[in-house]
Amino acid sequence: MTDRRLVTVRERARVVTRRLRHHRRRWYGTPALLTVTFLVLGVLPLALDVPVLGLRLGSLLSVHLLVVALVWATAAQSWNIVSGFAGQFSFGHAAFFGLGAYVPLVLVREFALNPWLGMLVGGALAAVYATGIGALSFRYDVSGSYFALVTLAFAELLLYVFVNVEALGGANGYVRPLPGSYGSEFGLLAFQFSERLPYYYVILAFLAVVTLVAVAIRRSRVGLYLFAIRDDEDAASAVGIPTTRYKLFAFAVSAFFTAWAGAFWSMYFTSIRPQVVFGLLVNIDILLPAAVGGIGTVLGPIVGSLGLTAVSELGRQAVELPSLQDVVYGLLLLAIVLGSPRGVVTWPGRIADWLDGSDDEE
Repeated sequence: MTDRRLVTVRERARVVTRRLRHHRRRWYGTPALLTVTFLVLGVLPLALDVPVLGLRLGSLLSVHLLVVALVWATAAQSWNIVSGFAGQFSFGHAAFFGLGAYVPLVLVREFALNPWLGMLVGGALAAVYATGIGALSFRYDVSGSYFALVTLAFAELLLYVFVNVEALGGANGYVRPLPGSYGSEFGLLAFQFSERLPYYYVILAFLAVVTLVAVAIRRSRVGLYLFAIRDDEDAASAVGIPTTRYKLFAFAVSAFFTAWAGAFWSMYFTSIRPQVVFGLLVNIDILLPAAVGGIGTVLGPIVGSLGLTAVSELGRQAVELPSLQDVVYGLLLLAIVLGSPRGVVTWPGRIADWLDGSDDEE
């Protein structure tokens, strides 16, 4: 009797998964999935105290952790445009994150410019810096691991500049100014709030904008060219695609929106220092969510960042010793990467294949 019930449940699940897969492959599949994802994210901080299966989400996550997770999701989504779509693996996006963090504060201090305008200036400066790096690299056919090293070198260059130039704050960095120093009060216009929840919805809006840009690029002719470059650049060039131009475009767009994440960081935390916003670990924090979630996918950076945040917090709560926390986190991360080299976003498809009795992957 039990076996018959299991067969019945599997048959029903198979029918549901086939219908879901059918809709997922239609033109509206990705927009619908992203809409549901952002609706869930919109209500998530309000549901932290709601018990689910006897467990409160607030015991695992907090609004602060969610804010940080969305910062790295935004940066990872931006990184994904050049590294996931165009296949140009960057290990120096900390340069753009740091520029985005510093420029608004410098402009506030020197010219009392509103941080929102400073964010746009920082994004533009990051795009120009990325264009310069890309022009030098792509002009001399630097690619693969060498391109990753070049981007890392330019990020480290900015780190040493900001550490050693006292006019830019030096090693001590900058303290976030009060809104009154640029003629504002706490609120959206000032880009500063007295509570954390409004910050959450601001960074969620940033993530939504970057995700929309990523979807638009992926579904356009530009996206088609970028994926062609990623798969075989020589073949793409042979059929007439101006590969250098499109790689530069992807790199500049990626840098511009990574700077947005950096600008948010500088307005969320009390102070910033060069070692924090330009450091090597920032590069890892930016690319890791996309690598875990699924490089080249739109949903991957979001799922990866939220998943890494939850896993990290589980490790922290499970083990009280900080050194062992890192070991537990590393082992869990290693298991995820080895078990799903194409990313966590492939898990539903693999489950659907198992229910459908098929070994084919999408």
